[in-house]
Amino acid sequence: MRHRVLALRGAPSVRAAGIVAGGLVLGMLVGCDGIGSGSAPTGISITLGDYDDEYRTFECAAFNLAATAHFRGGSTREGDVTGRVLWRSSNPGVIDVSNGDIETEPGSGEYYAAGMVIARSPGTASISADYVGLRDSFSVTARPIAAMWIEPALTRMAPGSTQAFELKAELEDDTLEVDLTQSAIWSLPSVGAPAEIDGSVVAAVSDPLDKPFDLLAQLFTCDRTARLGLQLGAVSQLRLTAEQPADLPVPIGLSDEIRAEAVFADPAAPAQNLSAQLEIEQIQGDADQSAIAVSDYLVLNGYVTDTPQQYRLRYRPLDLTADTRVYRFVDLEIQSLRVSPTDATLFYPDTLQLEAYGRFGDGYERPVRRDVSWQSLNDDLVAVTIGGAEQGLLTPTELEGEATVRATTANSEGELHADADIRVNLD
Repeated sequence: MRHRVLALRGAPSVRAAGIVAGGLVLGMLVGCDGIGSGSAPTGISITLGDYDDEYRTFECAAFNLAATAHFRGGSTREGDVTGRVLWRSSNPGVIDVSNGDIETEPGSGEYYAAGMVIARSPGTASISADYVGLRDSFSVTARPIAAMWIEPALTRMAPGSTQAFELKAELEDDTLEVDLTQSAIWSLPSVGAPAEIDGSVVAAVSDPLDKPFDLLAQLFTCDRTARLGLQLGAVSQLRLTAEQPADLPVPIGLSDEIRAEAVFADPAAPAQNLSAQLEIEQIQGDADQSAIAVSDYLVLNGYVTDTPQQYRLRYRPLDLTADTRVYRFVDLEIQSLRVSPTDATLFYPDTLQLEAYGRFGDGYERPVRRDVSWQSLNDDLVAVTIGGAEQGLLTPTELEGEATVRATTANSEGELHADADIRVNLD
């Protein structure tokens, strides 16, 4: 018997798929004509992935259980009967289950698939499935959500910009952060809002400025909402920040992470990341000597040492520009590697971001987190993110123990390693 709480991310929306586990697609109804080839089943079982007895989740989550019929003949056979069983909950006001008859949103005309469990509120219920006189049950416990909020916590948006928002929640009895973005129905309920919405992505028009409007994320699974107040605001400047030290050249093979933010005339308004919405023009150097890539941040790589390189970044809707520093790229070899912290205790389900630093031939140390390879030597205890913006991010499993996470790079003499010793505690 296994049980855990999942940090859930990145699934299709309830509106689009109807099969969502607080942000994770867990199963889908599949047709199963000819189950058992006419034989009578000898038993059925309810499962959720590897779980076949009980499952711990959180209020507002929704996930699809599967029902399987088992047959005996010359050999053991089984078939999916998720859509054929009669699903019941011992406590539907707390943990509900659909027979294809529960709307995903009141009045939508769209329904959850059979076997979809909806955690209406904290508590426990037994979910049962009945099929031709056979029955199985599955226990579901929903833990309470302590807080729910929308990220990023902006108060203003730049005219002409787009912004993807996320719905996050924290459980009452630990610090696990749950991503409910894809489980929510997003809307702009304010009349005359100077923006449009598609899923959780808000597109701001150019005016009027300073007119308040609300962004609403609704969870109809449990009738909870989160609200964020926004306005379109005047932008005073486009601000650039970089990862590599500004007074040092960048070794070839190393990259710099550049972020471009809209700074608002309202000094109390948080800056808005516009990195992915910029036009890029090279104003110094040769195009084949460096390259800059666009995402939620900009990554600049240099290839040769001859010519200084510089780029101009433009936010076209407001015709705002900002120039990167003049980059010099040098042929420097990394001499040593370290990670930070080198020793830490990680309490499940918290995460930990490791950093990596390299000392180069000029005697200076530079951040290299995105330019090394990461490996968990004990992935049964700790997983490490190996790509994207969160490289080096540690996520513990539900086991206690001592783990080692290693960063690796190389120079002309061979590989360089640096380790972090991580103790994983459950309490």
